[in-house]
Amino acid sequence: MKKINETVLNLILPAVVFLGVMAILAEGALVGKIGKRMDVQREDFSQMEDARTVEELCERNEPTIQCVGKKLWRVGEVLSIPAVFKARDAEGGNLNITVEDIINQDGASVMECYQEQTNQAVFARRGVYTFSLIAMDKQRKICKQMISVLVDER
Repeated sequence: MKKINETVLNLILPAVVFLGVMAILAEGALVGKIGKRMDVQREDFSQMEDARTVEELCERNEPTIQCVGKKLWRVGEVLSIPAVFKARDAEGGNLNITVEDIINQDGASVMECYQEQTNQAVFARRGVYTFSLIAMDKQRKICKQMISVLVDER
């Protein structure tokens, strides 16, 4: 009796699984055919003022950040962020730059070298320092840039 039950289970279980899979596939094909036959009226939003404004904002170029000052500084020399880095929007207008982080060549943050009130950095040790900078234009497009400067005693 046990052998008969095992044989029946070995035949029935795969058959049930096979039929279940086939039913799912057939239902998917049937639903797809029904969906294709449905005629849905669609409204064209592309000519509306809001849609054009959003499209213009999406196509707008993001701001750019560049190093316009020197890249070699002396130990203890004051590095003024607005004088060294410039951010411009798509029209060429100046933007404010935010210093997100300053990382030394060892990968450690050295934000203690930066004074946010004066927007200046002074480095007490020589090395390569990478500024993580952010600029945002009036349309809230953001540019993030990593720029390195060298601080040496020469």
